[in-house]
Parts: sequence; structure tokens; C-alpha cells
Amino acid sequence: MSEALHTTTIKINGFSLQRPQLLPIVAAIVLVSLLSLVFVWSRIHAINLEYDISSLERQIRLGHQQIKQLKLEAAYLSRDTRIESLARKELGLRTPASGQIIRID
Repeated sequence: MSEALHTTTIKINGFSLQRPQLLPIVAAIVLVSLLSLVFVWSRIHAINLEYDISSLERQIRLGHQQIKQLKLEAAYLSRDTRIESLARKELGLRTPASGQIIRID
């Protein structure tokens, strides 16, 4: 008897209509929605990763520029003429006399 209630059939001029089953339609809609959400989430995640990568690449470029600047500064500061000039002016050092240099063999 309960099966007769679930399968209601309407007949109009010899054409019969049955009530559509909603469960497969709802399941298909839910499945498509979930797949869409997964696709959108993956695209958002990929875009965020691209932003992170570009930020890290920018930091690497800045690091390379700082390394170049520090190498130039180290080369400038370690020049012999500069060191000699500082030794004479700030430390009061002078060129040693001929008797002050002793060679050890």
C-alpha cells in the first residue's frame, strides 16, 4: 500500500506523468556544488602561493643587492692607502726607521 502512495501517476488525455525522484537531482546538485567549491579553493590557494613566491623572489633580489653593496664597502674599507691614512692620522703611527725592522728567517 505504501508503494502505491510513492508512485503517484497522473494521467491527462492518455499521457501519464509521474512524480520525479528528487534524491538523485539533489545529490547531483550537491556533488556539482562541492566540486565547484574544491576548484575555487584550489585556484585561490594557487594564487596565494604565487603571491608568496613573488614576495620571496623580491626578498632574494634585495638580499643579492645588499651582498653586492657590502662587498663594495668591504673592498673600499680594506684599501691599503685608506688604512695607512687612518693609522697616521688617528693612531699617530709613522713609517718605521731602518733599525726598527728586524727580519726573522
